[in-house]
Amino acid sequence: MNHPNSAIPESAKPGWWRGYEGWQAKSHEKFLRRWGSRFPRLRNRASARRLVVALIITWVLVLAASIAAFFTMWFGLPFIVLIVGVFLPVLYVLRAITLNVSDAPAAALDEIQLSTRNAARSLAYTALWVGMFVPYLLLIVISNGADDSVSGQVVYGAGMLLIVLVIGATCLPTCLLAWWLNDPDPEDYVVYDQPEYTHAPPHETRNATNTGGLDQ
Repeated sequence: MNHPNSAIPESAKPGWWRGYEGWQAKSHEKFLRRWGSRFPRLRNRASARRLVVALIITWVLVLAASIAAFFTMWFGLPFIVLIVGVFLPVLYVLRAITLNVSDAPAAALDEIQLSTRNAARSLAYTALWVGMFVPYLLLIVISNGADDSVSGQVVYGAGMLLIVLVIGATCLPTCLLAWWLNDPDPEDYVVYDQPEYTHAPPHETRNATNTGGLDQ
C-alpha cells in the first residue's frame, strides 16, 4: 500500500529505492532520538531567527574566504575554522529545533509539514540554479574570450565558490523552516530520547515543530 504522502506508487519503486527509504527513515529516527529533545530554550521563533541570522552571517564570511581563494591559498585557515567551528554547529542546532523536517522522509511528516518543507525546498532549488551562474559567468568574464588559459588559482577559486554556493542552497530549507517556526506549547513535544521511542506520529511532530505556517 502506498503511503499517502509518497508521490511514487510502491509498485513503481525498485528494490534499491525501498532500501534507501528504509535507511532514510532509520537515520531520521536516530537523529530525533539524539537531538529531538535538546535545546528546549531555543525552540521558539525569536531564538530560531537569531540562529538563522548567525548562520547567514557565518556563511557570508565563508563566502568571503572562498573569494579570497582566487588570490591566495591562505584562505583555507579561516574557511575551515568558520565551517567546523561555527557553521556546522549552528546548522545542527537548527536541524534539532526543527526536528529535521527539511531532511525527513515524506512518510514521517503530515500534510502541513510536507507542504511547508516542499515550499522551502522549492525556494532553495531556485537559489541553487541562480547561484550556479555566478562562478560560471565569472570565469567567462575573466577569460574575456582570449586564447590564454585561465590560471590554476582562478579555477581553484571558482571551485571553492561553487562549493560554498551549493552549501548555502542546501542549508536554505532548514533556515526557512526555522524562520517560520512558531512558538510551541512545551506539552506538545515528544520525548525522543526515551528507549521506547521508535517513531513519532505525524500529528505529534507537527505540533512539536510548528512549521505549518508561513506567517512572518
